Amino acid sequence: MRIKKLLIIIPILVILIILGMYPIINKKHLSYSNTNTNTLKLYVLGQHGHIDERLQAIIDEFQNKYPSIKIKTVLFDNSTNNGISKYQETLLSDTLSGDGPDILYLNSSDTLILEKSGMLENLKPFLDKDKTFKKEDYNTKVIEAGVYNGEQLVMPLDYYVNQYTTTKELLENNNIRIKDNSSENEFMNSINSYILSASDANKTLFAAPMNIEDFLASTGENFIDYQNKDVYFNTTTFKQIINNYKKIYNASKKESGISGFSGSEGFEALKDGTSLFSNDPIERVSYFLASESLLNEVTGETQVINNIPTYKGGKGVAAIVGSSMAISKNSKNKEAAYNFLKIALSEKIQAANLPSNIPVNKKAAEDLENQYMTNEVGKSYAYDKSTTIIQQRLSENFQDYYNKIVNNVNKGVITDDTLGQLMMQCLTPYFEDKMSYEDAINILKSKIKIYINE
Repeated sequence: MRIKKLLIIIPILVILIILGMYPIINKKHLSYSNTNTNTLKLYVLGQHGHIDERLQAIIDEFQNKYPSIKIKTVLFDNSTNNGISKYQETLLSDTLSGDGPDILYLNSSDTLILEKSGMLENLKPFLDKDKTFKKEDYNTKVIEAGVYNGEQLVMPLDYYVNQYTTTKELLENNNIRIKDNSSENEFMNSINSYILSASDANKTLFAAPMNIEDFLASTGENFIDYQNKDVYFNTTTFKQIINNYKKIYNASKKESGISGFSGSEGFEALKDGTSLFSNDPIERVSYFLASESLLNEVTGETQVINNIPTYKGGKGVAAIVGSSMAISKNSKNKEAAYNFLKIALSEKIQAANLPSNIPVNKKAAEDLENQYMTNEVGKSYAYDKSTTIIQQRLSENFQDYYNKIVNNVNKGVITDDTLGQLMMQCLTPYFEDKMSYEDAINILKSKIKIYINE
């Protein structure tokens, strides 16, 4: 997800103007070109004429189960920046004008704007009426991240955790001991000596930049109240968290120093010994489960993996929503749209080996682990031309961690890319010692208040 955030650029001013003018200009002039109630329209991402593998699997399953409902897809090529931004712009503008898709496939770039727009259907009545929907099968804290003003407007499909990977030997060689269930401050104190020594590009804390929104989400604390349109930046806790991020920012790779992302920068840095931590993203759970074998076999060392601690510490984990779905209020077939969404949440789809973060369906998350242990252990694959990996059983440490991020989620968060961009614009001068903390926070507070009140 970190890679996608860096690629997606949305013309926010245009979108906000549309959002602000829509209720005044178009309230009485809604149009919906998809007048056939036996058809569901979707905007989808893909490449070379092929729909994204995950969405295609959902569409296929839906059409098998509901053959009388036709699926009309509008494909956007996500192999280019222009294709991704075009998808975002079209999805937002068409939905706000009343002529968008029945089902919206979302990420953090568009969720808040659409929640505020009043154009999303409340899913709670569907969930309450559906006797086959069992809340205990799902990660409810993650699902609750899609609630806005008391209504379930967005349904999260998967999530990730702001995590770090290293090796036992790297920690020992740098005299670092990280306590279990430590607080954020304790974690930062334990790596402080390494941070002080990471003064050049040949020795970094993290191999890739850490997204500030992910870091704030991982703390488990709230500093922005979107619904009451207020911010809480003038606290000691917020200052400590920002100062902790400043240390990570200055000791890690910068975006300006990276020409592109492959998603394996962290692994390569651990292999070369140039970074203490990897923060490579989870793009597919099967790859994530195999990552321990890859690191251990290539380095000859023992993997250590955990989440960036919450501010207060403890066993709980803050989850960050990856992708999600919503239903347009203008859909002419909301029941069919709900059935499509329900298939996207199903154990069958979420347990398939498809591009995804951790499934919100807890049974599916457990299935994926069991599938790896039963079917993949002992199999080999080529990491590159010179490296063949034999997949090993998951260690007790990895199994404990996987169980933790599946069963110990105590908060779900939908991040906001625009907020992250504003924060970096306002706080980077402070991170680089070109502005005082107080001045940077005052500018940040002013800009964020304007943004959330638009």
